[in-house]
Amino acid sequence: MNYWLDIRLKIRDFFRRHKKKIYIAICIWAVVFAVNYFMKNRKKIELPFTTYQPHSPVIDTTDAVPEKYKEPISKLIESYIEYCNNKEYENAYNLLGTAFKELYCKDLESFKKYVDNNFKTKKIYNIQNFSNVNNVYIYNVRFMDDILASGTTDGYEYAEQKFAIREENGELKISLNGYCGAEDLNIDVEDDFLKIKVTRKDIEYDKEVYTVEVKNKTNYFAVLADNTENNEVLLQLPNERRKIKNITNANLVVLPHDTKTMKLMFTKYIYDNEEASSIIFDTIRILPEFTGETENAAKEKEKAIKLYSLTVNLK
Repeated sequence: MNYWLDIRLKIRDFFRRHKKKIYIAICIWAVVFAVNYFMKNRKKIELPFTTYQPHSPVIDTTDAVPEKYKEPISKLIESYIEYCNNKEYENAYNLLGTAFKELYCKDLESFKKYVDNNFKTKKIYNIQNFSNVNNVYIYNVRFMDDILASGTTDGYEYAEQKFAIREENGELKISLNGYCGAEDLNIDVEDDFLKIKVTRKDIEYDKEVYTVEVKNKTNYFAVLADNTENNEVLLQLPNERRKIKNITNANLVVLPHDTKTMKLMFTKYIYDNEEASSIIFDTIRILPEFTGETENAAKEKEKAIKLYSLTVNLK
């Protein structure tokens, strides 16, 4: 009897002397138990599933980048941007396509200005294949400031540019600003008033630009477009006609017995699979008087020697 009494007294004395520690231990155990219970029974959050596939086209997945080009294209873009970051101008310049350089930066000095203007700070980047047509691989390249290199926190803005990559003499080359190449055309049409020759077509991912030479055979002004008429110059596609995009007041006017070279720009995406069949000069005016003033256009048109339309077939 005394034995059990002694044990109870010892237990009571133990709890009396260590009750704070015991309470703390119980609280800790209760918290751990509650957390474990919550974590075990909580509803699992489904994380979004994303895969970064830089060489899968976002426009048309039927024309993918060949496997043999994927790694070389990645390395090509990486090398170009690294050279620009380090101001290794000549190395970067040598990675550009011949047609692009002839049109936009014929010498190294002009390219240096481009690099200095666009790579004022070091850039980081990511790439995404955009579309691929006729062995031209167009990538969207997103540039951001390298905040680790610059030491600033203003590196969250970005700029985007289309790189068109194609094989040239056995090597992959880059064309900037979505420039995809050129075609020599040398197509002409002639009448009693004009001789029009389409010499070249430059292709970008979102437009086509035709180089046109116009010879005025008359003693009068030849007005092909001056923004005073509707549908002055049109590009004929299989299912629609598209208006010229880049004319300014009087820049498609040829003086008497003069020859003028013009650049005609039309919106046309490289991946739309529509081939242009003709350029239509739909409101040609042969005028004895031309001032270039919009308010005089109607009166000058009344005195026209000839009003007509002329089509240049591109096929």
